[in-house]
Amino acid sequence: MKRPILLALSLFMAISAMAQGYQTHFQSATEPQTLLPNFPRASARQEVILPTVNGYTPYKADLHIHSTYSDGVMKYTGKGRIHEAWRDGLDVIAVTDHMGIKNYPDKQGVTTPESAKKKKGSRPTQAVNDAVKTAEGYGILVIPGVEITGDPKTLGHFNALFTTDNNIIYDYNPIQNIRNARAQGAMIMHNHPGWRQSTLEMNQFVKDVYAEKLVDGIEIMNGAYFYPRAIETAKANKYFFAATTDIHATTGETYREFGHLRNMTIIFAKELSHKAIREGLEARRTLAYSFGVLAGEEKLIRDFFEASIETRKLAVVVGKNKKKSQRVSLVNKTSIPYTLQFGKGNPVILPAMSSIIVSVKPGKPVQCKVTNLWYGMNQHPEFKLKY
Repeated sequence: MKRPILLALSLFMAISAMAQGYQTHFQSATEPQTLLPNFPRASARQEVILPTVNGYTPYKADLHIHSTYSDGVMKYTGKGRIHEAWRDGLDVIAVTDHMGIKNYPDKQGVTTPESAKKKKGSRPTQAVNDAVKTAEGYGILVIPGVEITGDPKTLGHFNALFTTDNNIIYDYNPIQNIRNARAQGAMIMHNHPGWRQSTLEMNQFVKDVYAEKLVDGIEIMNGAYFYPRAIETAKANKYFFAATTDIHATTGETYREFGHLRNMTIIFAKELSHKAIREGLEARRTLAYSFGVLAGEEKLIRDFFEASIETRKLAVVVGKNKKKSQRVSLVNKTSIPYTLQFGKGNPVILPAMSSIIVSVKPGKPVQCKVTNLWYGMNQHPEFKLKY
């Protein structure tokens, strides 16, 4: 008789404890302000897991960002961009608000008035300063910059990165803007080379900028736009590969709400510092990532994939036809999904932080083409994975 009574008493006490626990989450007459269940008490960062390659750490960067100091709609200007970048898993951002340029053929060689320079450079400078003040508390590295923007069909857009004084860059002569930025040690990136163009054929202004060797990098991806031909431009001119958001709105409504990582330039460097990140860009140890697609130099992209995948040998299976097959697990240790093509079969997705099992002839490697990796306009690497 005691056992049922004890059981009933224990059950009553457990239900009472549960009820008390739940009551702490809901509003009542005596407790007008209580915490709802599952309410996040603090912002959470989405960690992006990538492999170390050849002794270099992968740093996630967005080298093309706008704030409300130009035409961005982000509410909190540079401060908000820092918090947003931290939540999205980035390590580096370049704050690059607009500095508009026009071609004045009758003003060639005329020195730009100091008042015009200051007016053109003041807001990009404020955006950088605003971001820098906030960045240290989030562990984000801010690269000072400015976007030098002209008519897309006759001039083009270029990001100056690592600028030291945006107030003295502007000039009536469009190409002089880029020269001025370069003179203060800035690296120059050619932005969205196919924007508002029918082809990626360069206009005369871009040809002149390239001919003066004023460019260091090129956007392979910008937002949702992918320029495979730009891969060939990058290789031919030894430019670093970049993928950027060129964000004007919020990355939440463009990427996170749909389950995507934001665009990023993956920079392989020894440490998170201006000197090391710049060295990584100069050495062209970069990969461009956008919506599941990675582009870069062939060797780096091969090394990256091989560092991402772990193979695990499983059992040998005998089929109905008495043929033996080796089962192999392919483990993706990163936040990047991969699209694998085995022979002439349909593509197989290896999701981020997941594994799949494939079958091969015993003793033979796992052979596959990874079709979401690009090292040329129509080139995807093939692998023979040992186990």
